[in-house]
Amino acid sequence: MASQGDSRASTPDADQPEADNEMETEEAQEKGESGGKDLPPMPSPVERGVMILRRAKSDTEKFAALLMVTKLIKAEELDEAAKDQLMGAIGLPFLARLLRTNEVPEGCPPFMFKSVALTVLTCFISSCSGNPSLYGLIPVLSEIIAKPELYDGDLTLVKDSYECLKSIALERSGRKAIIDFETVGCLVDAFVQEGYSHEEALHILLLVVQEEGARTWEDEPEAFTKLMDHLTKDFAFEQDERKFKICEYMTELLQSLPFMSSDVEQPPWMTYLHKGLSDIILSKLGREQRDRGLRLAGAALEGLGVVWVLHTQSEPAKEGKGRQLLLMMVHLACIEVRMSLEDKTFQEVVALASPTTACYTILELAINFLVSGAVDFEQKQKQQLYAALKGAFTAVLTFLKTASADEAFFENHKNHLFVCATIRVLGAWLAEETAANKDEVYETIPFIIKTCWYNFDQNNKKMQTKAKKKSQLKRQAKEDTREKLPDIFRFLLPGLCHLTAEDTPRYILLELELENLLYEYLNYHWTSVKSVFGPQSKGEEPEIPAKKVYSAAEAMETLSNIFMNIVVQEPERVKTDPFYYSVLKFICTKVPDIPQEDQHLRLSGNLSVLGLMILRHQHPNVKSSDFTIYRFVQTTVRFLWDAHNIEESRDYASFVVSSKYEFHWGSLMDLWFLGMHTLSLLLPEIPWLCDFLIESEWPQTIIVTLLSVREGGMDPGLKSAFEDFLCLLAKSSKRAYARLQEKGVEQVCRNHKMEDLSKVFHLKVTKPGQLEVVDNVPNSGKAAAFGKSGEHSIGSSIHFGERHCFGGSTDLKRKSSVFGAVITLESNVASWLENQGLSGEDSKKITSEFLHKFREAPAPDYETDLDGLDKWRINIWLLVLPEENHDLLDDVYSLWKSERFSQLSLNPDVTSLLDELSTDFNLGLITNGPSVAQWEKINELGCKKYFDSIIVSGDLEIEKPDREIYYMACEELEVKPSECIMVGDKISTDILGGINAKVGVTIWINPSDEGPGDSVMPDFIVKDVTEILNILPQLPTVLQTES
Repeated sequence: MASQGDSRASTPDADQPEADNEMETEEAQEKGESGGKDLPPMPSPVERGVMILRRAKSDTEKFAALLMVTKLIKAEELDEAAKDQLMGAIGLPFLARLLRTNEVPEGCPPFMFKSVALTVLTCFISSCSGNPSLYGLIPVLSEIIAKPELYDGDLTLVKDSYECLKSIALERSGRKAIIDFETVGCLVDAFVQEGYSHEEALHILLLVVQEEGARTWEDEPEAFTKLMDHLTKDFAFEQDERKFKICEYMTELLQSLPFMSSDVEQPPWMTYLHKGLSDIILSKLGREQRDRGLRLAGAALEGLGVVWVLHTQSEPAKEGKGRQLLLMMVHLACIEVRMSLEDKTFQEVVALASPTTACYTILELAINFLVSGAVDFEQKQKQQLYAALKGAFTAVLTFLKTASADEAFFENHKNHLFVCATIRVLGAWLAEETAANKDEVYETIPFIIKTCWYNFDQNNKKMQTKAKKKSQLKRQAKEDTREKLPDIFRFLLPGLCHLTAEDTPRYILLELELENLLYEYLNYHWTSVKSVFGPQSKGEEPEIPAKKVYSAAEAMETLSNIFMNIVVQEPERVKTDPFYYSVLKFICTKVPDIPQEDQHLRLSGNLSVLGLMILRHQHPNVKSSDFTIYRFVQTTVRFLWDAHNIEESRDYASFVVSSKYEFHWGSLMDLWFLGMHTLSLLLPEIPWLCDFLIESEWPQTIIVTLLSVREGGMDPGLKSAFEDFLCLLAKSSKRAYARLQEKGVEQVCRNHKMEDLSKVFHLKVTKPGQLEVVDNVPNSGKAAAFGKSGEHSIGSSIHFGERHCFGGSTDLKRKSSVFGAVITLESNVASWLENQGLSGEDSKKITSEFLHKFREAPAPDYETDLDGLDKWRINIWLLVLPEENHDLLDDVYSLWKSERFSQLSLNPDVTSLLDELSTDFNLGLITNGPSVAQWEKINELGCKKYFDSIIVSGDLEIEKPDREIYYMACEELEVKPSECIMVGDKISTDILGGINAKVGVTIWINPSDEGPGDSVMPDFIVKDVTEILNILPQLPTVLQTES
């Protein structure tokens, strides 16, 4: 054995001196003959070992040779090249046979072959990387670690098995093999049973999880639950450093959370996790320990949702603790963000990227959840929460401003990723809050858009590798997956919707060529979305995950909304810029390819309506021979046409939303009405459009369907949309006019009291009695008048037994602001002032003084337009703000105005009342006040759609209680005062005016139960406007019809 297999190894030792002398003589002679040249060197130990192994003819000989080699060569002396040579000579199949055999020579240790094979494999495993034969050994290795008690006599078997599995897990193909062989469950069992070296099992699992994510548990989801049950139980009750070590493990594991059905009962580990995390978050800890807790909190919120924080199965009655935990998470995240970003260099900030990005996750998810209004915090908590969030995002904006000064960060991948994460969380804030830090946001916009462009361009360059050969493409695709930059523009889209609606940021964005980026992004996402519509060419379409398709469709919907903002705000730009013709062509080409199925309706509706809006400005550039425009209009008409029907109504005589549209109607309704309005406006401008619609027979179908709809069988808004469309169609086309007449438009006008359409067709619609409701917009008192009930004839001999009304009520309620900082407008503004550095007392005093002066002089000196009204209000703020705070003037006014209108709305009970009354009555509104101020409120509140007549005293030289203003309302509605009812909440104007005008009935809304006094006595007194419905049946006995 010492001669490494030489045939002379059996020569006795006594013969050796003579032989050696002979060899030395021969060597000397050869040296002389060769001119003194050196002989070839003796083989190295590795080369001799390789020769020995290759000479073996059987497994027995190779095992003996293997034992010889292990004594000949020391492992620590081997480099990778030497290992490759030896492993090639040994052969992985040979080691595999040794591992699988259970037979050993008599008298030998039972696992001798396994032990030797594993020792060698552990040493040479780097030379087996990617070898399928190695992955074939995974079940054998799994069996060893699953039953470590069988190997108590040789625990190195267990240890070496873990080492081999760990090396396999480092390779992508190895991790796939571990999952495919269902070794994940075996590793979980080994860890949970806490056998020898069980911690190694967890480390291998983490290696797989970090790269494979949720795919790790696809075949064995129960293994995830088992592992989490074990870890979280320890996490909940441990009180030493191990608690924080487990915290790190679970942060990794939660990022691989497998799909969990909502129907499944909440597993115990969620409750344990909640308890352990509460202990950390709600305790006073050092920053390092707190950061670990925040990282886990971010992973938990991302995987389980914010609702999980609020509700735990074990403590359903302690929801308050969940609120406290959520609040503390957000506050700690805000503090951490500020500590990490403020007063630090760029490199110092990036060094803290891990805890900071975890805090970003908490903030993003918390903002999205809080704006939904799912949690009703106390007022003080809301104020503190808003202040904390604002402070954090002030730090975010400051950091981005600093980063914008150093473009070198683009060259460092880690730095670039952190900047992208910072922009993403800012996008979540801008999606909900645009009033705070306006100047800082405007300064940061150029840098943000530049970064978005950079990421988009870089990712596009990677996509261009599709032009390469297939083998190259596959290889490049792996690199692209690893190096692809974050799609941060996707998270900015909701915020851009708000910013493009405001003048200053919109001008900045347009200067930065935002439109080009939006268009490129629209094209980019179309490639994902179109995959679900079927192959677009003869070649096979790439398979795209459903989640990515849904995300792409959602992005395209938001992109459409941003474009809509620009189209509305910049009509001249849209009309003259050829760019918008390109956008129109894109829409006209793509929209017809979208299937009219319920899951695609939102995308189809958004693009269709956007196309109509652009077409309104670009139609002079569209050629009548362009077939794509016809296909687009056809698809758009189908979207509008299919939205309603009577076949699905209970009585087959009411217009209802189609079942296909019903699920998405909350987001489709406004689109539908906007589409109808825009299409109607296009009719006078595009001659061929009217002919196209008539040929489609949609307008004729509307008439025929309306003939089948009972009176009051459709929503007033729907009725108005159809009436406007039919009016403009008939006015724009003689052919359409004739076809509508043929189909029975006259009867439709009579059945549904379509006055405007009647005028177009020169029809006189009889109007039996009127009912008017007169009301003031807020701050001017409320009044309403309802008209006569009963049967009589007007004009012709046609008789009606209906009630009609003019007027309504604008009973208002307050809504909480974006973050619910306060419930009232006054406290919202005061809170904002306090956040700007003023004391709480001064903030309240300033706000209160403004409102007092505002109400004291409600009529501005100049009221010609909205600019004059704004100037008057700003001057009042100028009077109440301390001089040193005049720099806040624009912001505080903008906030006050925004809050004022965001918190005003028609009470749902009142809108329901008006909807009900409008089916039988004509409604009107009379309000005292300055013209521009009152019309501003009327428009903001959306009053117009409820009333057939609206009169503002500021447009006239009279006001309530002057009876002439009532006579004007009666004249507009063609009704006599004695056929009306007056409803109002002010005795001195509303009720007195009704009595002066001799209306049939007066109703006083008196919520405070005050006495009306002796001078004015209403016919009825109610506490709430909705009680009017109880009075209406009594009216025939009260009202008198004038002869």
